[in-house]
Amino acid sequence: MTVNITVTDENGETKELTWESDQTMLEAVIAGGFPVLATCGGNASCATCHAFIDPDHIEASLPREEAEEDLLDMIDDVANECSRLSCQTQYSEGMDGAHITLQPGM
Repeated sequence: MTVNITVTDENGETKELTWESDQTMLEAVIAGGFPVLATCGGNASCATCHAFIDPDHIEASLPREEAEEDLLDMIDDVANECSRLSCQTQYSEGMDGAHITLQPGM
């Protein structure tokens, strides 16, 4: 199963990507050719894969776990209600058509 998402990086480059059901958002974005720092290797301990999901799809991204909430609280100067760590965002069919904006390098 797949969904199609649109990703915009910090330089304004936008691409449509296919997100496979066995990938996290981070894995889909990297597979789509976007370089994401992800210093911790996708273990929810750095927030360098922070992304914003458009308001129409944020609920479809499923609830945040406690570790993700804690990290987003630490970067509350840039995080908002549409923030997610892409390494912690699991595939969801409801994300089809979502627009993802990558947070500039932290």
